[in-house]
Amino acid sequence: MKKIRFAILSFAHVHAWSYARVLRQLTEAELVAIYDDDLERLKRAAELYGVKDTYADYRQLLKRNDVDAVIIASENAKHAELTIASAEAGKHIIVEKPLATTLEDAERMLKAVEKAGVKLQQAFVMRYHDATVAVKRMLDDGAAGKILAITTTNHGKFPGLWFDDPKLAGGGAVMDHTVHTTDLMRWYTGDEVEEVYASIGRNIRSVLRSEDCALISLKFRSGVIGSVDCSWSRHDSWPIWGDVYLAVFGTEGYIVVDAFRSCINLVSNGRPLTWHYFGPDADTNMIKDFVRAVLEDGQPRATGLDGYKALEVAIAAYESDRKNVPVKLPLR
Repeated sequence: MKKIRFAILSFAHVHAWSYARVLRQLTEAELVAIYDDDLERLKRAAELYGVKDTYADYRQLLKRNDVDAVIIASENAKHAELTIASAEAGKHIIVEKPLATTLEDAERMLKAVEKAGVKLQQAFVMRYHDATVAVKRMLDDGAAGKILAITTTNHGKFPGLWFDDPKLAGGGAVMDHTVHTTDLMRWYTGDEVEEVYASIGRNIRSVLRSEDCALISLKFRSGVIGSVDCSWSRHDSWPIWGDVYLAVFGTEGYIVVDAFRSCINLVSNGRPLTWHYFGPDADTNMIKDFVRAVLEDGQPRATGLDGYKALEVAIAAYESDRKNVPVKLPLR
């Protein structure tokens, strides 16, 4: 069996560590090199995952002919530079969400990938979670009839690190947590958002540099109404990062999915509540499907264009809140 040889470009994002775990476990993939501009983090990741080849300069790593694909898990603002360089080096790419922090950068990324003829997978792992995939199948089979409205939440704790830095993250909770459920709504409806209205605040942790809560209303071209609560509204001691919850209202039925409900809550020996997840591994499912797309010259389930469309909603939400009016899409 041919193996796809991966490099990870930065462990700045918290999901990078899980992606490295997956690469170590898959028989059809291999993690052969790591780049990071944080030397301490680079050393820690290399030791944890047993990777000998490490780089403080991504340009040197991308010169390697034995690297087939990269996973980019840097700070959001660095996605464009790393993606364009990787495409120009002929590497297939998985890039962490959001795709970029501006639509201009996102467009440059899409053009670079198209010119190079490489695959670009947006890391929308919720397209690979068994529960949300089952909902897609049920909707396609007509279980709910014609979709009328979808309400969603993607709550979380504040991730810390650089996630509230406007220069590195591009925003706060809106940039971080809007894109997953927006993408699921696009996937479920097969439709595009035409109008965004948002109310955004920094009401939970006043010390943050960016927003930590928001409610966003979406109107799709077909008339479907959607909503997103993307707030970092979970206390720092909450035993899980957050949730992905969807309720789909249709003419013939009503579907509810709480994607991370499959868990065990444990309190023992005076220790606080802990949360142990026993659901599907969406990270593994996503990377396995990306390997398939590379080997079979197929299409990733979540493309760069999907990433662009979700990013556009987040950026429109900021504009809507700033002007206190609904914002029409497309923005460009």
